[in-house]
Amino acid sequence: MSTDHKPETTRGQRWAVPAVGLAMGVVFIAIFLARHEPGMAAGGFATMAAYVLILVMASRRSEPAALLRGQQTDERRRAINQRASTFTLNVLVLVLLAGFVTELIRGHSGHPWDVLCGAGAVTYILATIYFSRRG
Repeated sequence: MSTDHKPETTRGQRWAVPAVGLAMGVVFIAIFLARHEPGMAAGGFATMAAYVLILVMASRRSEPAALLRGQQTDERRRAINQRASTFTLNVLVLVLLAGFVTELIRGHSGHPWDVLCGAGAVTYILATIYFSRRG
């Protein structure tokens, strides 16, 4: 029996990731056109548009594509997303710490790795407190 009472993915949730992807493509256009790099503008938007198109087309037949599109329709998919997120967090922490230590060894201040490590640590601590009190 399911202990989860969340409703199915709504239409808005289903299109949130594709909309953000296309919005990022538009941001790439604006940034690269401001830098007078029209080829990069077109390439950036084309890359994001292709990613969104693949997600939308493949999400009906591919569970990984559906998950990447944000369709967490049941407990199993939410558990997969949670495990993937945790794994990604652990890898990012290792990358951030390696970048920070590498910069210190090279005789630099460790910036911007120090800021990223700090932001990650504070976010993790606050999220842990919030979710442990929320239940």
